[in-house]
Amino acid sequence: MNIGIDARKYFDFGIGTYIRNLASCFDRQEQDRFTYFAAPQDAEIIRRTHRGKTIVNLSGKYSLGELISVSFQANRAGISLFHAPHYTLPFGLSMRRVVTIHDVIHLRFPEYFSPVQRAYARVMIGHACRAADAVIVDSAFAGKELLRYIPCPPGKVHVIPLGVSGDFAPSLDNASADDFRRKHNINGRFLLYVGSLKPHKNVSALIRSISALRGRTHVQVVCVGERLEENAPLHSLCISAGVGDRVRSLGWLAEPDLIAAYRAASALVMPSLYEGFGFPVLEAMACGTPVIASNAASIPEVIGDAGILLDPTAQGDLAAAMVSVLDDSSLRDSLREKGLRRAKLFTWNRCAERTLNLYRSLA
Repeated sequence: MNIGIDARKYFDFGIGTYIRNLASCFDRQEQDRFTYFAAPQDAEIIRRTHRGKTIVNLSGKYSLGELISVSFQANRAGISLFHAPHYTLPFGLSMRRVVTIHDVIHLRFPEYFSPVQRAYARVMIGHACRAADAVIVDSAFAGKELLRYIPCPPGKVHVIPLGVSGDFAPSLDNASADDFRRKHNINGRFLLYVGSLKPHKNVSALIRSISALRGRTHVQVVCVGERLEENAPLHSLCISAGVGDRVRSLGWLAEPDLIAAYRAASALVMPSLYEGFGFPVLEAMACGTPVIASNAASIPEVIGDAGILLDPTAQGDLAAAMVSVLDDSSLRDSLREKGLRRAKLFTWNRCAERTLNLYRSLA
């Protein structure tokens, strides 16, 4: 087959991770050919990095133009199967079509989005489910959520869990963790949060729980992702809760620095109310970092029994879990070992193999 991949989100945070790792796995097999549709700024690196052909597409993301221009290029390129790694499946594709829908957050939490954003997501997800020959979801939860909001034959929906890069692994020594602390001027132990500050991430519950750490000298909460100081409600909450001196916000980190953050942290805390999969919990487990997370959405599917799962709306439970992990070295060691075993179940090779098998079943 000549398989077309929409790679225009190659460097996006979550979807970009998905595209990059699938493409890297696809490079290692020679049965099929691959054509990547790339944004102008990404085309050269995709061309240098991956086996196959790269076609530059000039249309903007989430534009009307992309819905026509990508399909025009794919139809002319002799593509036999097209995979959209996001719900924006172009119109007018003349070949077999696969789409990955990672979540339906626009439909589950409409209050977080503008009327235009909600309408666009509903129309495009509905179109993708109707037009695709197969729909990939990252978890059984994501599949149930999709079917809850969008009419779609259940047999068309395929659960293919994501993976974690082999770069996310425990350190052979403490050098990277120590370097991370020095680089970011972090003294002592810290709990880590990784992700955006969107309301469903429930970061406010984490901030309110930090007061439980007051008696533990130098323990901080380090946030990686969107900066807290740029989010007025959460920044104000830090101040009003009297925990501004206990919270560090580092912004988005390059992958090597992110891996060092996981290795240095006493635990990852992820109180999210909604996830289609949940990369941070898997990355943390792969690095040997204990995980405290909510028992909501897809998170229990990823963690299994390898972390502390709790009600994300129960502030006292979150605080108690944070204190337990900080104070109990035996608990930390147990979570570390369980997490390392659990993470081995999620590999990009397995994800790519199942994705290729789906492609071939449609051919």
